[in-house]
Amino acid sequence: MADFFEDQNNMEEDDDIIILYNEERDCDEEFYHLATLDVDDKWFVVLKPVEKLPDIEEDEVLIYEVRDGDEGDVFVAIEDEDLLQKVFEEFNKMVESLDEEEN
Repeated sequence: MADFFEDQNNMEEDDDIIILYNEERDCDEEFYHLATLDVDDKWFVVLKPVEKLPDIEEDEVLIYEVRDGDEGDVFVAIEDEDLLQKVFEEFNKMVESLDEEEN
C-alpha cells in the first residue's frame, strides 16, 4: 500500500482534482480523487489532500458517501463506523489489486 501513496504524491497538475469548501477554516481545499466505489448499492468517493492539511495525516484519506443533490452530487460524511470501515476495506482491496497488476 505504501507504493500507492508514493504514486499519489507524484500526481501531476492535470490529475483529477476536486475542490471542497472547508467551513471550519473558511477556505477551499483541493483533493485528489483517488477512487469512486460502489459498496452496498451506494457510491463513495475516496480523496487525498493535494497539500498537507493540519488535521489530516500524510497517509490518511477522506471517504464520503456520494448522494444526489439539487445541484448535482453531494459528498456526505459517513457517521456509521462499520460502513466507513467496510468502504475503506474495499478501497484497500482495489489498491492491492492495482499493486498486483503493476508487479
